[in-house]
Amino acid sequence: IRNRDLVLPEFQREYVWTKEQAKQLLVSLIKKYPVGGILLWKTQTPPELKNVGESDSRLGSYQIILDGQQRLTTLYMLLTGDIPPYYREEDILYDPRDLYFNLIDGDFQYYQPVKMKDDPTWVSVIGCIQDTGQIAFDVAQKVHPEQEDLFIAAQRYTVNLQNLKGILNIDLPEQVIPPEATLDQAIDVFDRVNSLGTRLTEAELALTHVTGKWPQARRV
Repeated sequence: IRNRDLVLPEFQREYVWTKEQAKQLLVSLIKKYPVGGILLWKTQTPPELKNVGESDSRLGSYQIILDGQQRLTTLYMLLTGDIPPYYREEDILYDPRDLYFNLIDGDFQYYQPVKMKDDPTWVSVIGCIQDTGQIAFDVAQKVHPEQEDLFIAAQRYTVNLQNLKGILNIDLPEQVIPPEATLDQAIDVFDRVNSLGTRLTEAELALTHVTGKWPQARRV
């Protein structure tokens, strides 16, 4: 996503997940529950893309995200701390980046100043993911100044941190529409995939087809 190998077409809806949905994705991943796969279309002639202008065009194939962008966008924000390049800050209505992780029991909660300000065992998910190996010991020192308890606590915190970081090693099942598919065929696959569930309304599916012909339609 950072290198724009995975991109988002204009006909895709925006990021609409709630903060609770984002949290539950991490709950599922840390429990090693299946969270579904992603559907991509590999093409050298992509449709109009979100926040990718002609000046950003490059040689080679793009992989268009057709299904799974809510999950991918959530993971990108929580693992990197950044907004994915196919969105702008104002496009994210429900920003999940203030999600915190409890080193004692592995609980996830969004930041609450009264509850978390003076409790070092609550660490931001982004901070945990980007930890270089020092957080568990630093927190244990603050909570357990006694040397004997310190190492026991640090070990327990490290195990929970490793469980969280284990989501980095999870591979989401991936299906790819071949490069010879046309835009209409790719949208047809998108339609079939999404019409099987209740995630998109008929109006949203209709707008997808309109945007395939008129790229700015969704924004207008």
